[in-house]
Amino acid sequence: MFRSFLITTILLSSFFCTSQENYNSKNLIVSKADLKGTIYKKDTTANAFYIYEKGYSRIENSGNYGLLTDYSGKIKILNQEGFDSSIFEILLYNNKSKKEVFRDLVAYTYNLEDDKIVKTKLEEDKIYTEKYNEHYTLVKFTFPNIKPGSVLTYSYQTESPFTFNFNGWDFQDDIPKLHSEYVADLPGNYVYNIRLVGTQPLDTEDNSIKKGCFDIGYGRVADCAHSRYVMKNIPAFKKEKFMTAKKNYFSRIEYELKEFKGFDGINKKYTETWENVDKELRTEKTIGQQLKKIKATKNVLPVSLANMPLNLEKAKAIFRYITNNYSWNEEYKIFNDVDIKQILKSKTGNVTEVNTLLHNVYKQQGFTVLPVLLSTRENGYATKIHPILSDFNYLIVQLEIDQKKYLLDATEKTLPFGEIPFRCLNQYGRLLDFKNGSSWIDIKPKKRSSYYYREKLILTEDLSIQGNGKYTYIGYHAYNNRKFLDRVGEEKYVQKMMDIDENLSIVNAELQNANELDKPFIEEVEFTKIPEKIDDIIYIKPFTRIFFQENPFKLNERTYPVDFGYKDTLTYITYIEVPDNYQFVDIPKSKNYALPGKSGKLGLDFKLQDNTLIISHTVILLSSYYPVDYYSALKEFFNLIVDMETNTLIAIKKTS
Repeated sequence: MFRSFLITTILLSSFFCTSQENYNSKNLIVSKADLKGTIYKKDTTANAFYIYEKGYSRIENSGNYGLLTDYSGKIKILNQEGFDSSIFEILLYNNKSKKEVFRDLVAYTYNLEDDKIVKTKLEEDKIYTEKYNEHYTLVKFTFPNIKPGSVLTYSYQTESPFTFNFNGWDFQDDIPKLHSEYVADLPGNYVYNIRLVGTQPLDTEDNSIKKGCFDIGYGRVADCAHSRYVMKNIPAFKKEKFMTAKKNYFSRIEYELKEFKGFDGINKKYTETWENVDKELRTEKTIGQQLKKIKATKNVLPVSLANMPLNLEKAKAIFRYITNNYSWNEEYKIFNDVDIKQILKSKTGNVTEVNTLLHNVYKQQGFTVLPVLLSTRENGYATKIHPILSDFNYLIVQLEIDQKKYLLDATEKTLPFGEIPFRCLNQYGRLLDFKNGSSWIDIKPKKRSSYYYREKLILTEDLSIQGNGKYTYIGYHAYNNRKFLDRVGEEKYVQKMMDIDENLSIVNAELQNANELDKPFIEEVEFTKIPEKIDDIIYIKPFTRIFFQENPFKLNERTYPVDFGYKDTLTYITYIEVPDNYQFVDIPKSKNYALPGKSGKLGLDFKLQDNTLIISHTVILLSSYYPVDYYSALKEFFNLIVDMETNTLIAIKKTS
């Protein structure tokens, strides 16, 4: 009897789970199974997901050549945390003469009430349009009557006059997708570079010729390249720390217009060689022409600085003079609104103006210097296959002295000479040498960044701890602290130090080398704190400061690499001294761990000398970039770091 009941239970349970996954992923029709479903079995952490999604892009409208795209989707809301997936924002681009158009939105919310499907329509007056900035309009709408279990359907069309920018398709999103499909009809006279980005494979790719699909007017038609792409069971793209731009990794189809073959016989090429691009940039008004305005900087430097010998010392002095006297307005404009005369007048400018000024001053003084185009970490990787200038959003300079090369960025006055901001550490950049031809160069820090913490904790007879610490920061850690200090001032900086631990009282704090950028940044602190006592055992946490309060790596699986930006070393040495009538109890054993390929080391060592216990904790990351297959090892590596830093306790007992 029991066995029969058990089998029945298993069968019913199996049927129940299957029914939860019996979603209609073929079209927008909402079934009861769609509404009754309560989980997404492939990702039980999902709060919402796409059951179905489709896009169709083509160029029509006879001689107007409008790029039309039809969008449709069906989303399942699993719980209240998934309500954000009912909010849509769509950006429409415009220039001075043309604009993209949004039309024909039809949107419904479906719920199951008394076992009946009830739908609520999104009314037209709930669709809002507002100006986003100079070039974009924002269309916003939110689905009505949302509940856990709701299913949302929507469809709309966009029309764009910018046919060179043929719509791509994002298969991967912040929520999972059961089925995502994209169809494109490309007229034969439009030649595109097409690429699939990301790690997710296509389930279907069909390519064929569609006869007479493109109306060119006057009774004439042209053929199209017809493509259909389908991807199924797509995981959500989940952001995590130590990554560059999302666009580097999430799965999508991208189109870039390579050539337009006019029906009048005139062809226009959009994808060029770097040789051609170099020729264009040489005369282009916002970069090429501004780089030639050397004479405009003739009187920028003080006479004493201008008369220095042409050497590294002078190069450093020029860099410091520019960073101290000219400011960055935090605008990244690189190919527009660039005028070297403007920054000379106002003393402030965008990134291209600031660094073009630096370039021109060096050039005027006789140094060998070249500009470098790059894409910042948040902007994504620049394409190396062929020139796409819109991939770049930043400009720095390369200075060469005594056969040594230095990358420089004058936008940050707390940066040492030869270092560039963290935002620029995006693998590579394009060195613009108009005489010998441009080339790719690596963008990597030359020096390792590091923390070096050294503390001495003395247990007194009244069972308090007298402590002093010296905290040394090198590289990007020093830069970050100096930048914060420059923003808030010394008083607030010290106050933040005092707020680190509520059980710790800072008696005195001092900062060293705050303005000496080539030296380490140092904090020296004297403090007191009270240890924990249970029965007759005293417990001391040996690390007053913690490098990692929690593991930054939490995903079950990460489909993109870990990019720290720079190599790092973290060292923490603590001396715990006890009175003669006390002793250490059960000193922990030393621990050591290494990442695969000897790419990182982790250690926690204990050494007793008389009445002093020396604790050494080290974390060494020998690479700044770890491929996907290192993720599980890195996750475990940081679990161990967090455990060592938060759970290590030193037990002390009185002997007499």
